[in-house]
Amino acid sequence: MDKITDRNNTLTAIILALTVSFWVPSSSAEDANVLETLRIKFAEGNRLLDDTELAAAERRTEKEEKLWQLSRQIFDYELISRMVLASRWGEFTPAQQDEFTAAFTGFLRRTYVPRLMERYNGERVYFVRQNLISPSRADVEAYIMWHSRKITFNLNMVKRQGDWKICDISALGISTIKNYRAQFRWLLLSDTPDQLIARLNARANPAS
Repeated sequence: MDKITDRNNTLTAIILALTVSFWVPSSSAEDANVLETLRIKFAEGNRLLDDTELAAAERRTEKEEKLWQLSRQIFDYELISRMVLASRWGEFTPAQQDEFTAAFTGFLRRTYVPRLMERYNGERVYFVRQNLISPSRADVEAYIMWHSRKITFNLNMVKRQGDWKICDISALGISTIKNYRAQFRWLLLSDTPDQLIARLNARANPAS
């Protein structure tokens, strides 16, 4: 495997729609409704994506940075990095864990934010129901209309330090975390942790 890929086009489309579409200041209420929180966040994100002043070519870099910073407020990239490595996480030194998290996060930015900017066409996400598993875990069922297709998906959310954040997205029985986990498991059969980190950095910074 020469490169790390998202193997499911439908799931990729969902991630493109979700990557940066939800950020607002956190609610101070400990029992804040997860669905309402997401609805507000998506509305804020859509306003940014629809901002005509940021549509000019000379403001592309600014818009990309704004979108990325919004995504960092809603996705738990530290937890996601641990989850994609699963049991292999403990085989990395603390320094390598930090480097992997930074490299994988950079890879996700490089992979999804530019695509979102190119492909977003006013799509909206509709939330169906939430399932509060515990005070700090929740599943949210939602759907998006993508090219006249209704695509249902689930958001796995975790509450840490008072904020609800997404730690996985799944659709058609395919989990984003499991997708990447399978690829990293395969790569680590031959790569050392440092080699895997270098591979991710190369994908995140192809011109460097």
